[in-house]
Amino acid sequence: MNQTVNTSSENPVRFDQQLRLVEQIVLATIFISALIGNILVLIVVLKRRHRRTTRMAFFILHLTIADLLAAFLSVLPMFIWKSAPIYFGENFVCRSVSYLMLTSTYISVYT
Repeated sequence: MNQTVNTSSENPVRFDQQLRLVEQIVLATIFISALIGNILVLIVVLKRRHRRTTRMAFFILHLTIADLLAAFLSVLPMFIWKSAPIYFGENFVCRSVSYLMLTSTYISVYT
């Protein structure tokens, strides 16, 4: 009874390629902005380290480190995974990367 008619003239493979490109651009933008922003904050916090360290500066330092870990251990592997057509790692590498992705995200959120 219910039939769907595909009136789209676009090929699904072409749509997947376009979606993949958009995902890669978004992930690269997130990684680069997280990297630049957090490194700048890290430099500012560490340059003012000669003064007495406040609790807020200590918190910002830990938050910056957690965000850098999330960028390197969560966003970067996701970008590599979305860019590579074939996975070259073994089961141990896959499980390790998945564990580090989740752990870095939790560290960033709970800091």
